[in-house]
Amino acid sequence: MTIHPLPDAGRPLGGPEKIAAVLLALDREASSRVLKHFDHGELKQIARVAATLDIVPSAALEEICNGLIDEISNGQPDLLGGESVAEELLASALPDEQVADIMSELRGRSNKFLWRRVGGLSDQVLANYLGAEHPQTVVILLSRVDPAVAARVLALLPGALRAEAMRRMLVSKPVSEHVLHIVEEALQEDLFAAASAPSTNEVSARVAGIVNQLEREHIVEIIEGIARSEPVLAEQLKSMIFSFEDIVGLSERARMIIFDQVQIDRLILALRGSDASVREAVLPCLSARTRRMVESELASAADPPKKEVVTAQREIANLTLRLSSQGLIDLVAERRGEAA
Repeated sequence: MTIHPLPDAGRPLGGPEKIAAVLLALDREASSRVLKHFDHGELKQIARVAATLDIVPSAALEEICNGLIDEISNGQPDLLGGESVAEELLASALPDEQVADIMSELRGRSNKFLWRRVGGLSDQVLANYLGAEHPQTVVILLSRVDPAVAARVLALLPGALRAEAMRRMLVSKPVSEHVLHIVEEALQEDLFAAASAPSTNEVSARVAGIVNQLEREHIVEIIEGIARSEPVLAEQLKSMIFSFEDIVGLSERARMIIFDQVQIDRLILALRGSDASVREAVLPCLSARTRRMVESELASAADPPKKEVVTAQREIANLTLRLSSQGLIDLVAERRGEAA
């Protein structure tokens, strides 16, 4: 669909302009339901038209929106577009990150949300991607992510590419906004095309919910299989998976938050099926009284069914994921060793 210029007075609105006008005329609840049926490219087009749309007379609205004739005719003023209106329209139906992506392009600004997502990918995924790119692309990407991330990724690149990227970073002039937008669009397509498709987050959450119920060796096998053809999706899935044994890799603060919400009997049951390293990581995070109770129970000769032990461990793993989704702990930072 081609974006038409704004109509002269007396010329009918073009297709995208009609869509934008109708969505602006609807109440936000109705427009949000409609917007969810458009893909990312169509949303950009609608936002672009809405942001530059001039005053649309009520008479024009009556022609293209018969179902809203009564609402439009009963004292509603002429419709006025604009950047703020376009942003409000998108915000009624889309995540903040997607709104920022679309509006940053309209305003000619760098998309800080995209660069935050890029910096959140694993070092190896970024290094694999940049290893096949032009050195100038390496410079642009590394100069816009966190310096600590840039340093780790740089260390994984081939020596010649690493040296050339550093040379260019020292002598290159600032990148124009036009070039930066081209790079951002390429990154969006190459690294996040699949992840930004409609309902991908929901699908990934469902898949993670299933995979989290599997045995650890099966989880590893699945992730490795996906990584061979879809490394970014594998990283996304990996970030949503957590097993009881992963407790060892968390900070003491995170472990204290988790086990403060675990019932003692479930903790004892989960620890009966764990090795010494897990117990050593968990016990220091408990209060003195709770620790004595747990150690006393673990010293007994009780031998519960393995199924009950696994169930208790999964309950704690699922609790950890819930706490992460609530923002009480940051699993991404924890796994990178960056937790405060």
